[in-house]
Amino acid sequence: TVYGADHPSVATSLNNLARLLYYLNDFAEAQRLMQRALAILERALPANHPDIQSSRRSLAAIVAKLREQK
Repeated sequence: TVYGADHPSVATSLNNLARLLYYLNDFAEAQRLMQRALAILERALPANHPDIQSSRRSLAAIVAKLREQK
């Protein structure tokens, strides 16, 4: 199956890759991918969907790590 660039399954893959990069301490790239995943989810799902909430928490953790580095 081929999904378009804005399919929620693509967001799931981006989210997983962002989390991996977080654990590899590549916070800048993790942030970029998590923001992209979150944007896809926000367009595709209701605002209160658990996947959106989870991605927002993950993005906040990534941003916190980026701030610690400065």
